[in-house]
Amino acid sequence: MSNQSSQGEPDLQALHQQACRHAEAGQQGEAERLYDQLAGMAEEPAVCALIANDRAALAAFAGDLARARQGFEEALAIHPECEVARNNLALLEGTGLSNAATPEPPERRGAILATSPGDAVKVAVVSFLFNWPSSGGGIVHTVELVKFLTAAGYRVQHFFARYPAWGVGKVAQELAIHSEALEFDDHSWNVPSIRQYYRRAVDTFGPDYVILTDSWNMKPQLADALRGYPVYLRFQALECLCPLNNVRLLSAAPGEFQQCPKHQLATPAACRDCLRRRGATSGSLHQAERELAGVGTPEYDEILRRTVRDAEAVLVLNPETAEMLRPYADRVLVVPWGMDPGRFPGPPPAPAPKPRLIVFQAGVIEEPMKGFHILHAACERLWQQRQDFELVATGEPPGPVDAFTRFTGWVSQEDLPRQYQLADMVVVPTVAQEGLSRTSVEAMAAGRPVIGSRIGGLPSTVADGKTGLLFDPGDVAALAARIERLLDDAALRERLGRAGRHAFEDSFSWPGVIDRHYRPLLKRPVRRRQPL
Repeated sequence: MSNQSSQGEPDLQALHQQACRHAEAGQQGEAERLYDQLAGMAEEPAVCALIANDRAALAAFAGDLARARQGFEEALAIHPECEVARNNLALLEGTGLSNAATPEPPERRGAILATSPGDAVKVAVVSFLFNWPSSGGGIVHTVELVKFLTAAGYRVQHFFARYPAWGVGKVAQELAIHSEALEFDDHSWNVPSIRQYYRRAVDTFGPDYVILTDSWNMKPQLADALRGYPVYLRFQALECLCPLNNVRLLSAAPGEFQQCPKHQLATPAACRDCLRRRGATSGSLHQAERELAGVGTPEYDEILRRTVRDAEAVLVLNPETAEMLRPYADRVLVVPWGMDPGRFPGPPPAPAPKPRLIVFQAGVIEEPMKGFHILHAACERLWQQRQDFELVATGEPPGPVDAFTRFTGWVSQEDLPRQYQLADMVVVPTVAQEGLSRTSVEAMAAGRPVIGSRIGGLPSTVADGKTGLLFDPGDVAALAARIERLLDDAALRERLGRAGRHAFEDSFSWPGVIDRHYRPLLKRPVRRRQPL
């Protein structure tokens, strides 16, 4: 649900909370009236399923177990990932009760979860640099995290900053989640005010847990502002470790890059020197955000080390990042991004026969670190020997680029699955130490073989020879050889794609990610930690 509503229309979230309060107070008639109103307003399947679940729970409390069972089944039909409805149905069927049985008294009704807000564990998801829609994997992850935790029965509220001068907090498309923008102007856009605004908003919600997501170098400032809550620091890449660009990538010459082995916790003096010499090469948002957060000052270093050490856990995307953080944090866990299985329903179709096989790259290919120039050079080398393929990439403007290259233009998240299905292989030629390649997981979800750079999170995402093929970053000849191998071997393409789909279902589909990784972390506290 979203906090946003047109003028004069009832706020969906506020109405839902009001219905839950009536249900918890035993005011059955008023709760049912409000749920009837909600059922006519909601459109998002996850939200509709939760409403159906709550109405079914009310029926169970009233002793109408047949209607309750029908309602829980209806919720699962609307949204199969609605975990709270699945649990309620299992509890109901496990009681062996019938409509002739006497319903339990109110104090024992905890056996069935009546309403998600009243009984669910409350989770605040906090981000700082947020826009929607976004092609960035980290922001997409944040939205889907809120969506699928909600569908799993948690009560989740997302908080983000809106500051027009930076272009931060733009929401051009409705957010189908509980989300609240914290409004800032030039006067309030400073660390003390930002900390105060976030603290006040989170205190009003009163969560059991906080998950800090897209926040770059402001992550420790926000975590420090929320002391007293169990805070999970979600590292999307190498933010806070590499304040220069979040991926420890140094520009050696135009089009040439050098990997940096240092990071801010282990070598703070070297990182300060790097910023002094190279800081102007960062994007303008990176530069402004670093200055705002106070990166490089003794105060910032102290807050960074304290918040990493005191976090409930630090969540990272790959083992390499985990090893960097383990000497400085009490608890570091590798927790992958989940992916929405609804975008890639299985089994995925085989690529349609075509005169030329499609080699596909998705993402913001205009960024040099994404490595499109390397992929293009590899295809150019192959084109001298064979003309049975086409290089397709999500570049601008759409249309032919040269004899073997075509740009699709910008592709929305909704349309991207179709582009994967048209492809015969997907290449991720990045030269950056990214946390987890969302593109590689999406390709596996679509049943397509992946060719990826052996860097960052890709080696822990793509199993070389099993779900895809790896090559050393920047090695044009090696990449050309991997592409040629797949062009020549249809059986290998099919085998890698099928194994990739299995890997997606086993390790990266959101319901499984929540069950394996988040449920053990987001248990109901025995006693909620009091805010400081």
